[in-house]
Amino acid sequence: MNEGLRKFVAVVEAGTFTKAAEVLHVSQPALSVAVRNLEKSVGAKLLESSGRHGVVLTQAGQVVYAAALEHRRVEQNLKLQLISLGEQKVPLQLGLIDSVAVLLANLPEQLQLLEMTTELGLYVANSESLRRGVLQSELDVAIIVADDQADDRLEIAATTADTLVLVCTPEVKGDLQAKIDARDPLPFLSYVRSSATYSIIDTALKQSKIHAQTVLYSSSPAVMLGMVERGKGAALLPRLLVKDKLESGSLVILQHKAKPYEIQRRLHVVTLKGRKIPPRLVGLALAMRQQLKAYTIT
Repeated sequence: MNEGLRKFVAVVEAGTFTKAAEVLHVSQPALSVAVRNLEKSVGAKLLESSGRHGVVLTQAGQVVYAAALEHRRVEQNLKLQLISLGEQKVPLQLGLIDSVAVLLANLPEQLQLLEMTTELGLYVANSESLRRGVLQSELDVAIIVADDQADDRLEIAATTADTLVLVCTPEVKGDLQAKIDARDPLPFLSYVRSSATYSIIDTALKQSKIHAQTVLYSSSPAVMLGMVERGKGAALLPRLLVKDKLESGSLVILQHKAKPYEIQRRLHVVTLKGRKIPPRLVGLALAMRQQLKAYTIT
């Protein structure tokens, strides 16, 4: 992809010239000049100003942006094919949500094989950040929480699920269990409202008629876990994350209708549409899927 197209795509994906300039490590005036030169070369205006100094694509801009993304996919796939012909390791940027990162640590053989055959970069973040990373080609593939936001730029390579369990410390279990049984407000540690996991949990709690009184919003399950361990309330956390603490007895699962309260969270393995990924990664995804079944409600 030529430099003008690359900078144009960066502006579109960042939403503003200021943010794009920071990502590209160039000055904003230089970036503006590059985009204007591109507009002159194609003979059409590609971007228009929107509120708060943002930009939106014109009709011509939509056409050029779609072509630029296709060009980027072809370029990346060609690079992968050429590397595969030799003995070089294939560069692979893999994004994971927290619970899947924990799972990967428990698959040493698959991880070692992946490291032997690729130049592996691992990134652990929330689903929104990982999705954005795939769309901007900063990540080759990501395992994220599924949501209802359809995006025709992404391709779902596989679908699986993990389990969230409602946990607290043994010291506060009696009080919190009584609140659930009486349908009284339950002190609850929650994911931030903007996350896909928050929507899944919110729907499940309402259907179960559990009245959650949120005392903390966090994007970090580790922070939520720390607060749970301090006796600050209950939280629905990935079973993989709390498995050892449940086995040791330092955490317990609260019940609903005399059964441990658990919900499922669907996960998607996503890539940029048309993007090829190394066969080794496909094998790893399958291994993860099999491992996740051990922690999934049937």
